[in-house]
Amino acid sequence: MKNKMRLMVVLLSLLPFLSHAQGTALSDKKLNIFTLGDSNGTFPHSWPIQLKTALPNATVFNISKSGRTIGFINLNDTTANSLMVIDGNLKKAADATGDRPYDFVVMELGTNDAKAIFDPRQQEVPGNLETLIKKIKNCPYPTINKAKIIIISPPPYGSKTDTQEKYIGGNKRVEAMSKSFEKIAKKNGCLFVNGHKTPGLDMETMSTDGLHMDAVASRKLIEPVVALMVK
Repeated sequence: MKNKMRLMVVLLSLLPFLSHAQGTALSDKKLNIFTLGDSNGTFPHSWPIQLKTALPNATVFNISKSGRTIGFINLNDTTANSLMVIDGNLKKAADATGDRPYDFVVMELGTNDAKAIFDPRQQEVPGNLETLIKKIKNCPYPTINKAKIIIISPPPYGSKTDTQEKYIGGNKRVEAMSKSFEKIAKKNGCLFVNGHKTPGLDMETMSTDGLHMDAVASRKLIEPVVALMVK
């Protein structure tokens, strides 16, 4: 009985990775992709990994960081502010790809900009996103500045976040971002995916804390992204 219980615990701990391993390819296109994200882009089952699973012939260069914002200093960490480190990150991406141009730059940011501490500064977020887009488009690297940019607005905050003061009200803020980000994307010639209304993504059942997506949610998030890439 004890051995069975141990086996069950091991299997449950492996579920996110098993879900990742069972993902199926959606296209055989040989794309070159640069991804920028926050903590939801850092896990072994994260959305950049799901992109690679869905596009097995693609190259995915991922620079994601836990706590990352678009333009705020989160947790006193300046390296988590995308605008403050974008020049260095673009150089890393350019060095990584050599002479091969990126087909797409994919950004999924905004979850941390929606924290309660930044509530009084929400009017700055769309402008910060536009500045970030322009920095990418106007960067000195031809392997990057011609790439199509896909903006994914942040997924919903699940109800579990309401028990933590630092996240209270976050879902309303990311919902507002989904609308403003779409406008910024269109204005700047970018493609847009509404992460707040991703078909089949349920943060109540696909996240243990209402903030971080499991393998299934991460896969759901990238499916409309892949659809844009292989059009």
